Amino acid sequence: MNDQTTAEPKTPDLRRVVLDLLLSRSDYPTRQFGEYAQRAGLPDRDRSLARQLLAGALRWAPRLDAIYQPYCSRRVQDDALTWTLRLGVLQLFFLSNVPPHAAVHSTLQAARPLLRERLGFANAVLRALTKAAQAEQPMQEAFSRKRLVVGRRSWFFDRPLFHDPAIRPVGHWAIELAFPPPLVRRWFDQVGEETALARMHSLNQIPPIWLRVQLARTSKDELLKLFQAEGLEVHDCDHPRLLRLVRPGRSLDQLPGFQQGQWAVQDRTSLESVELAQPLAGERILDLCAAPGGKSFALAELTAGQAEIVACDVSAQRLAQIQPEAERLGHELRTHLLAEDGSGLPEGPFDLVVLDVPCTNTGVLHKRLEARSRFRADEVHRATTQQNLIRKRLIKELLKQGCRPRVLWTTCSLEPEENQDMTARFARQANYRIEEQRTFEPDGLRSGGFAAILVPES
Repeated sequence: MNDQTTAEPKTPDLRRVVLDLLLSRSDYPTRQFGEYAQRAGLPDRDRSLARQLLAGALRWAPRLDAIYQPYCSRRVQDDALTWTLRLGVLQLFFLSNVPPHAAVHSTLQAARPLLRERLGFANAVLRALTKAAQAEQPMQEAFSRKRLVVGRRSWFFDRPLFHDPAIRPVGHWAIELAFPPPLVRRWFDQVGEETALARMHSLNQIPPIWLRVQLARTSKDELLKLFQAEGLEVHDCDHPRLLRLVRPGRSLDQLPGFQQGQWAVQDRTSLESVELAQPLAGERILDLCAAPGGKSFALAELTAGQAEIVACDVSAQRLAQIQPEAERLGHELRTHLLAEDGSGLPEGPFDLVVLDVPCTNTGVLHKRLEARSRFRADEVHRATTQQNLIRKRLIKELLKQGCRPRVLWTTCSLEPEENQDMTARFARQANYRIEEQRTFEPDGLRSGGFAAILVPES
């Protein structure tokens, strides 16, 4: 009998998984990472670096382009070549846990089937960068168009990379902080350079994980002790329902208390927006743009499960995500699928309507990295057009039902046209008044956003 050896299964290339996802033209590659990694069979030990590469390439794309473009002999227009160069530059200068030779060699090997004859060009650009970049010891922070500063490291190049902030402030900061130039210009004009820069620095920090503690099943102290017993870094805060989790190092569903429904992830700004409505036990509440359900679940907990909540959405797929989480948390609420145009509201009357309307996401660009590259000069106009349709449809439907509920208008945007202007228009046209409104500035610990509670005029 001949001895036969079984070949070891080949370990998936984590950089190839990242490249495939970036080239998939998915609207939300960061949300689909888990599915891609699972399908590719990516081991757990490689997932952390793969996530780091995916998020870094999306977050810092304009800055990465500015670094490699001066070393290109021709304009780079091909997507596969662009993302390969971005990943190479990211590992060379932004990640301290990847050796330079691995940053170049491993990235090129992953991209080989995608680039074919363009592989030599990518190799030449990345090799030229490694030769041109002189690491500075000690690091230097003084601005130079030839200096790259990342964290506590700096390099000096042999040709200019960046704009001079004294001459082209918008262009400089759009690259330095990796935000779309139309948004940088808009914020400079609206809130001034100092506030705009503070806003962008905050939105470049890794967002914290806020845990909304379900007080019907546990207490903050009990959950805090449970996490700390497993060596997890968790911080208390002044909010009675929130804990802040730092770098859990494992999947959230593997954390203590998850299977028991003792907590759920919800940003502090999102929860405080819901609290502005002061929902009461016994009320009928309509959550009009509910999926994936975070605000609906918060409403259930704020009313101790004693409110009737109807969660609506125009997407059946997104609406279907609500029920499994409701079962985990032990919440009873009803889901209702709306028509694509937002019509077909469930029968009223309602005491409170929650409108978490579609928006430009400018207050959560630290989480929704994909939204950075999609922001254009007319982005706010597109968002407000959609919001106007929702507002008009809601007013028409409520009037038809003879219903005059309180209305909570909330966005994860920082743009006045989507927030103050839109709620003022709502109040004027529906004979409501704005009882309270709040703008949430991002500060590294919370997301940006807006919330307003509107009540009918007597």
